[in-house]
Amino acid sequence: MTGRAWALFAAVSVLWGVPYLFIGLALRDGVGPLWTAAGRVVLAAAVLAPVAVRRRALLRGRGGRLAALAVIEIVVPFSLIPLGELTVASGLAGVLIATEPMFVLLVGLLLGSRTRPGPVTVVGLAIGFTGVVVLLGVAGAGPGVPLIVTAAACYGVGAVLVERWFSDVPAVVVVAGVLAVAAPVLSVLAVVAEPVPSPSAVGVGAVAALGLGATAAGLVSFFALIGLAGPDRAALITYVAPVVAVVCGALLLAEPVGPRTVGGTVLILAGAWLATRTGRR
Repeated sequence: MTGRAWALFAAVSVLWGVPYLFIGLALRDGVGPLWTAAGRVVLAAAVLAPVAVRRRALLRGRGGRLAALAVIEIVVPFSLIPLGELTVASGLAGVLIATEPMFVLLVGLLLGSRTRPGPVTVVGLAIGFTGVVVLLGVAGAGPGVPLIVTAAACYGVGAVLVERWFSDVPAVVVVAGVLAVAAPVLSVLAVVAEPVPSPSAVGVGAVAALGLGATAAGLVSFFALIGLAGPDRAALITYVAPVVAVVCGALLLAEPVGPRTVGGTVLILAGAWLATRTGRR
């Protein structure tokens, strides 16, 4: 990768490692899962609104694809992750999202953009999903685990679709577009499904950090990384982001980190590396 790609890789690894901590803080402060998702997206959409308006011509004729990407990459995973974190520790949520590279590979195979997997790839997939099974029994792993794994699958699908549909459009324009579509959808869902929260400064600050950092800056950087390095390499941020998530959860939220958590994390990261290394080559 180029120097710019490595810089984006480092930035996204941090920006996407801390959101689980901020989601946990918002939930603990009484902000509902859907309000957390809606708040971060509305804030990010407002920040990037001038881009969406000024350069909307670049997305003309792609409204259907933009709406589909908004649902797959934003509405569904941004809702499922905080819903999952109601019963799953924030650090563990970050680890489970590390299954994303495997979903990128699987989606590529289904769409015919990847060659048939070899033995190493198959072994990597098996090891990675074994890691998920191992984590099902650790402290902090509640019934929300499947929701977070589903969110990882959505991210994998979204990464492939960005490359296939919007590789000729600047990343910031795509991000502004999908956020503009997702913001009203999530807002309506929050109003209908959850009571209006009354958060303290902690909850407000957590949602603001999610909107400005993980969502606006994080998505722009991630989509730009896809354009420079492709979805396989871009998805490899999940090798670093889980470490950030686990450390933040352990230090700031006093979440337990036992041998089984470490073992499951190692299996997921090793499986993702094995499953995608042939494709990267």
